[in-house]
Amino acid sequence: MEIRGYIDPNYSLIADAFSDNFKHQGEIGASLCVYHHHKLVIDVWSGFKDLGGKAIWEENTVVPIFSTTKIVAASCLAICHSRGLFNYDDKVSDYWDDFAINGKTDITIAQLLQHRAGLSAIDEKLDIETIKDRDLLEKIIAVQKPHWNPGDFQGYHTWTIGWYISVLLSKVDPKKRRLKEFIEEELLPNITGEIRTGIDNDFDISRIAILKPFSKAKGPFSMPFKFVKEFFNPWSLTFKSMLNPSFVSNHSNFNKKEILQLEFGSGGGIGNAKSLASLFEGLTNPNHQLFLGKKTLDYLTQYPELPKNGLEDIVLKQDSFLFHAGFMRPTEKHDFSDNRKAFGGFGAGGSFTISDPENNLTIAYTMNKMSQQMMNMKREVQIRRATYKTIADIAENSV
Repeated sequence: MEIRGYIDPNYSLIADAFSDNFKHQGEIGASLCVYHHHKLVIDVWSGFKDLGGKAIWEENTVVPIFSTTKIVAASCLAICHSRGLFNYDDKVSDYWDDFAINGKTDITIAQLLQHRAGLSAIDEKLDIETIKDRDLLEKIIAVQKPHWNPGDFQGYHTWTIGWYISVLLSKVDPKKRRLKEFIEEELLPNITGEIRTGIDNDFDISRIAILKPFSKAKGPFSMPFKFVKEFFNPWSLTFKSMLNPSFVSNHSNFNKKEILQLEFGSGGGIGNAKSLASLFEGLTNPNHQLFLGKKTLDYLTQYPELPKNGLEDIVLKQDSFLFHAGFMRPTEKHDFSDNRKAFGGFGAGGSFTISDPENNLTIAYTMNKMSQQMMNMKREVQIRRATYKTIADIAENSV
């Protein structure tokens, strides 16, 4: 499979790992981008954006990135924080009056973004028409009662966090923009490539790669039994958190234009490695228009305290992810970096973006063949290991 794009010869091992995924891991189409010391060292793409091997994955090909969308949303809030528009320790209700309904007055922005607010599930059934109606959706999520005492537990706000971020963004932003508009007006002009959530009707959907979901028959065998048991129990918090709206249960639905047109900041975004890496490079580069500044980056790179009742996620039923300011942080089981200051995010199937400030490193990867593993997917792990080996070798040789 021909690898196209740019490869700095000193970082060729990373491109080799990317290429190996096509040779030995059944990769269909993918993109990879790496910055090191604020220099672009890898920007490659290869394979096919369809499942029949006819449509070549091109430089401007984008693909649904599922939960990697969450860190794009978190980045928008971080930009607002860097402009002095709020503090993470502020209460959400300080900016959004109706959020205080049903015992949510004291929930902080930090707790919400750490997935500890108890708002992982919406009791009212959601559908496409409800999500399209922003005002209605805002009212529904505002009155939702927490499913646990905020701060006591972490429970993955699988689909809800993006909508909460979007409304909160509109409350703190002087221009009152929701997530879709903020991305289009603040991020797109300042990054290379494209990220969106909620495509317009005239968007060229031929540029969007077609997802190949993982096998529903094999998927459960790669996940913890406790999680699988709750996932199929319609009365469980896991089921209510992960399967409302119901169309999310079929990943192929994210190939549909009507789904991609929704502002869905938890999992409905599209992008590619170039755009995601460019965004994170901008947030962390003092010479970039999007640079967050020392105060915000100091907060983002703090390692959070665990929830009162430990790391086990009461939605995912395992010690899995740890969140701070809306970004994932390394844990023992999800060890995407040895550096505890690293932050980023991962999406269902394998897409990811990581910023490692200790090593001045940004990595992003997107693909259309989805892995069934919830974390540490083989293809993205191979890329990460090759990246860290490369920068270690470069550091050793420079001494």
